[in-house]
Parts: sequence; C-alpha cells; structure tokens
Amino acid sequence: MKLIVSMVTLFACQLSIAQNPAQGGNEDLARHGLAPVGSVSLVIGRAFVESDIKGRERLSTGAFVQEGDSIQTESNGHVHIRFRDNAVLSVRPSSELQIETYRFDEAYPENSTIKLNLIQGTARNVSGEGAKAARHRFRLNTPIAAIGVRGTDFVVSSTPSSVTALVNDGAIIVAPFSSQCTQNGVGPCAFNGVELDGGSFQILEFDSSMSLPLLVPLLVRGQDAEQYLTSGLVASSQVSAPYPAEVQSPEREEDRAATVKEVVAKSVTSLDLEDQAKDQAPYSTGFTPSVQQLPSELRQRQLVWGRYAEGRGNLERLTLPLSEASQGRHVSIGGNYEYFLFRPEDVQDEVQKGLGEIGFSLSSAQAYFKGEAGDVSPVAVSGGDLVIDFNSNIFKTSLDLYHLELGGANFSSSGKIYDGGYFYSRDAQSKIIGAASLDGQESGYFFDFLNWHGLVQGITLWDAVK
Repeated sequence: MKLIVSMVTLFACQLSIAQNPAQGGNEDLARHGLAPVGSVSLVIGRAFVESDIKGRERLSTGAFVQEGDSIQTESNGHVHIRFRDNAVLSVRPSSELQIETYRFDEAYPENSTIKLNLIQGTARNVSGEGAKAARHRFRLNTPIAAIGVRGTDFVVSSTPSSVTALVNDGAIIVAPFSSQCTQNGVGPCAFNGVELDGGSFQILEFDSSMSLPLLVPLLVRGQDAEQYLTSGLVASSQVSAPYPAEVQSPEREEDRAATVKEVVAKSVTSLDLEDQAKDQAPYSTGFTPSVQQLPSELRQRQLVWGRYAEGRGNLERLTLPLSEASQGRHVSIGGNYEYFLFRPEDVQDEVQKGLGEIGFSLSSAQAYFKGEAGDVSPVAVSGGDLVIDFNSNIFKTSLDLYHLELGGANFSSSGKIYDGGYFYSRDAQSKIIGAASLDGQESGYFFDFLNWHGLVQGITLWDAVK
C-alpha cells in the first residue's frame, strides 16, 4: 500500500510542478501549451525519449511524457510509464514505442482517445480508466496489425514483419492492416480480427505471410495436462496469471494475486543482473556454453529453444528469439512463459514406429536459481541422464547441478510419454515438460524444482546414444 500511495503522490506532485513552471517544472512543455500525459516511474539501463519539441534526450525516473513522444530503449534499457488515467506501460529492452495520442477525459472517460504505436520490440500494457471506459477508442498499432482491447493486461512483441501477443487478463482483438483496417484508424478492427482471451491458454502469432493471425494453444497445468498433451495441443505452461515473465514463479499461487502496482515495481528484478551474471558465469565446468551460441550453430539441430521477449540477458546461451526459432519449425512444448521448444514441421507429427528404448547423452543446458527475494543467479548443469522407452511410453531422467554459493543439488523425474513424443510430469516440488524429435535422435526439456529456499529452472538438449 505504501508503494501505491508513493507512486500516486509522486505523479501528482510532478503534474503540479509541470503546470507551474515557476516551481521548476518542464518549461518547454508549458511554453508550448502541452500538459504531460504521464510520468516515468522507473528507468533501468539506457533509454531515451524523442519528440519534435525536445529532440532526443536521455530518460530518467520522474520525467514527463506527452503526445508524440517516442520511447526508445537500448539492449539493457527498460522503462515504466504511468499515465494520467492510471494505465501502466512497460517498454522492454531494444524497443521503440510512440505515444501517438493520449487524450483522457477525466469528466467523461468514455470520450477518451488513446493510440500507441509499437514500432519494434516488446511492450506490456495494463489498461487504465480511459481504455476501460472507451475501448472503442483504444488502439495499439504494430507495423503489420492493429490491436484493440477488452480489459486488459497484455504483452506484445513486434518486428517489421511479425507480431506475437499474450494476454494476462481480459482480451485483445488483433487484425491485419487492410483497406477496412487502416493504420490511421482508432479502436479495434472487426474485419479479419482474431480475439485472444486471457483465460484461453493461447498466444497469438501473426506475420506478413499469413492472411489471419494464428492462435497457438498453451499447455494447461494440473489434471487437464494429460488431456491437452494427448490431443497434441501443446505449447507452454499456463501463463494467464497477471505476473510478468521476469519474476513469474509458476509454483507460487500467491503471486497470482499481486496487484498491477506491485507487479510493476517487481518486474525488473532480473534486468539488473548483468554484472553479477558476468562475475559468476559461465562456469568452467558443466554443459552450459561459455557464451551465447550463434543462431547458425543452434539451428544445426532438429530441436531449437526459442525465448519469449528478451529472456534472461547474459544467462541466455541456448535460445533464439521466437521469430528465429520458428523458421521451418513449429512449437512442440513450452516451459514457463519464456521458453518454447521448436522442432521441424511434420504432417503426421508422430514419432517413428519401433524406436524402442533409447538412452540420451546431455548435449547442452542452461539453468538459473531464483531466490525468495527475486534475485537470479546461474546454475551449472554438470551432468545428467535421460532414458525414453517408446515401447512402454515412459521416461526417466536426472541432472546434477551446482551453484557457486549454494552448493550441489540433484533433479530427477519420471513419467509418461504421450503421442507425438511429448512427456510431462509434475508434483508438489518439481515440474518437467519435454519432447523428442520424431526420429528419436534428439530430445529436450524444461524443468523447475524447489531447492535452496528458491526455484531452480532450466532447459536442456540431448542426443541419442549411438
């Protein structure tokens, strides 16, 4: 509650100062008759704001933003903006977003008009009073599609030719640009629009080669998991909780009740780790590459790990952005909102007959430990075993892990193999979800388990023993 009060008080004070230049407010804005539409509540790393009035300048906490401003973040930059209607915008690293229009009518919120333009990168938007009251006049444009809202709390990642979206709460409507849905419009487009609901266990994908956006199913948790696995509708763990990727703990249900304000305050904990990560990783032993592998190296394998949004910075060694990992492949399974395992497209999507029992050797892995305070540090994967029996439809695996400060640990799991080569197991302390290549020559899985008073998570890649 103290955090909420302090943030509201800060914005009120900033707005008061801006309206009275004599008290040291933003004189440029006052001189041009432009009141701020919001203020920057948090900046990490290098970020800039560019406008016709102010030019390009470095962003800092407490700065004002107004219509026409373009927010630009570098690879280590992250910006949070709180608008006059209490909407929250998070601009992730390597992104550019323009506040094209932000006209909140406090007396009649239903008359508000809000339009954002995500030129590139990733952003999270949590609707305020304006968007909730005037959904028909809210729009977030990407280079190839328009996004309208019904709620809402959503994350969108955009390139010049692709869009990926995920809804934490509420719903969005995504429609490709056309003569019936132009970039100049305001509000959602009905023509060719596809709706994504936060409770539907799906993510939305769209690129310039598609006529309509595609909804990709997500793997639900708990007793429904087997039903989704056996039907082949497998992509990721449930991510409908309103909690960001940087601090999401799938095993901790209390996180689901976090308020938007608390989430915003915590959602950057993993972004201030680069120095720590460089000091501790890579380890001299284990199966984690010393540096991020090149896309050409990763794509030599059948199975490729893709990451949603920016991932874990310097801790990423085995992953590609989703747009690259998906080239010539499709999602087989997913981990915890962040990681998705892709394998080559196949019409049958079934493993070869007669594979029998196959032992696998560990090829590579990456893992990290997330403590109770939200701190993240690398974990070495120093060894492991994996056996898949396609005749009996069972698997068994173990991993040897080592943390520089916390010592050693062991992860082990066993369970069923499902149609399509998928495997999944979960108990109160751990979870594993994986898939084999259709010829049985490769395998990979995401795992997490509680240890050292925190959560250990990671991904692996395996090769069949000849």
